[in-house]
Formats: sequence, structure tokens, C-alpha cells
Amino acid sequence: MSVKRLLTVAASAAAVAALFSPVSSASALDAGSQGTGSAQLVAADGKLHVYTQPYGGGLECSWTGNSNDWGSCRNLTSDIWNNGYAGGPDAVDLYTAPNAGGAHACISQGDRWYDTKSGTYRFTYGAGLEQFGASVNNNISSHRWVDYCSQG
Repeated sequence: MSVKRLLTVAASAAAVAALFSPVSSASALDAGSQGTGSAQLVAADGKLHVYTQPYGGGLECSWTGNSNDWGSCRNLTSDIWNNGYAGGPDAVDLYTAPNAGGAHACISQGDRWYDTKSGTYRFTYGAGLEQFGASVNNNISSHRWVDYCSQG
């Protein structure tokens, strides 16, 4: 077999492999998906992960349970990922103040808000409370795991 023919066969095989390989979160992100994205392609680890910069950049903080104070990530979060286990309390209420105070937003199990700097994600629960309607970007102090996201 000639070298040219061998290279052509190898390139064809690589193209077929690329077509049938599973899409990873990173490649979906590279393709331009933003906003609430499903992280189902990564096995759940039961944690809420947050990053101080969009798209997993900067400092990471993560929790398996509730937190009254986000410490080093308090009011510094620009990427939020709920990688909790499905079933039971699997959604997360995100609060503007420590100890689950103020207005809150809710992120469902498996969702990831890659770039909260966009202004798309807001505190939409708790009308009349502190920070209701404000952007979640760099504005979260605590969280609670809940059964589902609901108005209230």
C-alpha cells in the first residue's frame, strides 16, 4: 500500500471516529453553548461547584451540603454548576445574604451557568426582599439544597 493511500485511510478512520465519539461538556462549550447547560455528561459528584471566573476559571469552591457563608467565594462567583445527585434535595437555592437571607435564585440538578457576568441570571424568588431582581454575578453569599426550584 502506498504512503498516500495509507494516509488517506488513516484520515478517513479518524473522521469516522470523531463522528461517533460522545460529545463532552468541553466540546459542547467550545461549540458555543452558553447559559443553562446540562452537565449530565459528567458523573454527578453530589456537589455544588462555583468558580470566581466564567467557564471554570479562577478559584473553585464546592460543597456537598448547605452553606451559611461562602467564605472565599462569597460575592465572587461567575460560574455555577449544580452537579448534585438526582432525587431528594437536588436543586440549590442561591441567596444574596449569609444564612439563606435575602432574595434567591435556584439552579436545578445538572445545570451549569457558565457565565453569570452576562446578566441573564437573576434573583427571581422572594419579591420585596433584599436584592430581588439583581444579577447573581458576584452577589451570592449562601445556599440551601432543596427538593425543586419553585417560586417562594
